[in-house]
Amino acid sequence: MPAAAPPPPSSASWPGPFRLCLGVLACAALTILKGALTTSTGSGMAFADWPLSDGELMPERSYRTLAGFFEHFHRLAAATTGLLALALALWLHLARRGSARARATAFGGGVLILLQGVVGGVGVRLNLPTVTSVTHAVLAQLTFATFAWLAYLLSERHAQTVPCAAVPVGAGRRLAALGALALVAQTLLGGLARHTNSAHALWTHVGNSFVVFVLVAVAAAFAVGRMAEVPGIKGLSRVLMTALILQIALGFVALLVRNPAGKQPENVENLGSAALISVHVLLGALLTMLATALFAHVHRATRAPGPGDRR
Repeated sequence: MPAAAPPPPSSASWPGPFRLCLGVLACAALTILKGALTTSTGSGMAFADWPLSDGELMPERSYRTLAGFFEHFHRLAAATTGLLALALALWLHLARRGSARARATAFGGGVLILLQGVVGGVGVRLNLPTVTSVTHAVLAQLTFATFAWLAYLLSERHAQTVPCAAVPVGAGRRLAALGALALVAQTLLGGLARHTNSAHALWTHVGNSFVVFVLVAVAAAFAVGRMAEVPGIKGLSRVLMTALILQIALGFVALLVRNPAGKQPENVENLGSAALISVHVLLGALLTMLATALFAHVHRATRAPGPGDRR
């Protein structure tokens, strides 16, 4: 069936807020990477106070010791992400840019960032109990997914995507949502393994990676097979599956180089292994972002046609 011609660029897309949202995602990715390095090197308690570090905004240990550097600059990256998210939410609200859904999503993302910061800070004050550390990690994934959704809502792709005539309304949405949720669940298992050093949690995380692969592959295959006419579906699905295969391979390498004792302060002396494991964590977050973007695109392409849509 021939593809429906896309409409001309629409005022429903907002280049300025869209670019700022990409900035939030980039800063959030840096925050996740620095947080992963903090955990991987056992530097989470480099500073026992919060929100300041050694009672200062820029303590000497933050640039004289690796543990202090990882922990303090993780906090600074998180604060920068929060400020950018606040600026984006205010821009959308005060200028009445974007849809009501986009403005609500920006507000929700800001709340998630605030909650994540509080959970992380409380965790430091309580000497990093498992419940706060794992919650902190899962909130990072949910925040990343939220701003990925928002970026799509503000994009030209969202404005130009017309309903796909080849599939029924709503087809494929549950599969795409299940793939994204499976990745979040995998993050929960990975967080439990990292912060408890439990062999059971670790091997459950490893085994579940194959379940996640199947779920995401089915969702991507359905999207490509039934909605190939929708611009962006093929490319997004291809990138998602490539990243997923790379993540599984990287995960097995991380198994070989990890310290069996878990997140110990001496890990800072083996930065190569810590960096590899941290990239594995970051790639997990990027996978969640890509799966969320695929769900958002499938959701948009399978809506009921409205008065302004051409099929």
